[in-house]
Amino acid sequence: MHSRIIALVAAAFLAALAAASANAAGGTAIKPDTPIELFNGKNLDGWLAVIAPKGSETAATWSVADGVISVTGRPNGYLYTAKSYRDYKLIVEWRWSGPAPAGRDGKPGLRNNGVLLHMQNDDDTRLGVWPRSLEAQLQENNAGDFFVIAGVETAELRALRDKALAAAGNDEKARKSALSNRRIQKARDSSEKPVGEWNRYEITCRADTVVLKVNGVEQNRATGLNVTEGRICLQTEGAAIEFRNVRLEPL
Repeated sequence: MHSRIIALVAAAFLAALAAASANAAGGTAIKPDTPIELFNGKNLDGWLAVIAPKGSETAATWSVADGVISVTGRPNGYLYTAKSYRDYKLIVEWRWSGPAPAGRDGKPGLRNNGVLLHMQNDDDTRLGVWPRSLEAQLQENNAGDFFVIAGVETAELRALRDKALAAAGNDEKARKSALSNRRIQKARDSSEKPVGEWNRYEITCRADTVVLKVNGVEQNRATGLNVTEGRICLQTEGAAIEFRNVRLEPL
């Protein structure tokens, strides 16, 4: 009896240790049953930050005032939720708040940013600072595109790749381009508002499917995802941007 009690105590201790470890890593993914305000409008409680190079000071990149997260765009990095989530509708409002960055030719380029979904906190460094995740693109005129990062796959991307490889034949350059493609283009013309006006992303994540709506217009749908839960990230990627009303709604 005494040895059995010791075994039960040891098992309980190991279970508690495993739970604590899971919580430290984002914990078991939460499926919302009521709305969750990811951004409280006052500070960045509930968010963590990473910028390149990792370990750098982050305070100068993000600030909060008047219910808005202001992002300088430099250096590259992201805010990410302290907790993981699955099966939800994510609402994010954004607007561009600064000049377009200069391109390589010195002319104004496209402002760029993104919302990262199902982020896996596994230190995969195949794309530098960017974590393994599915990106809902925010780049000017391209909001509604998907980009896969560091091994994330979708059925649509696999189909695009197979079609491009078949067309490439023995052309090694074309085959390399097909294999390196990470983009799934949006279905329609841009539904973004003019620079300086607020836009609304409505992102529905259900099992292995993600649907993107930009200002009420469905722009993209990804199915057959090989990741179905994880943290949520807001990027900083070269252009000043503002975010507000970042929340989850139950399905």
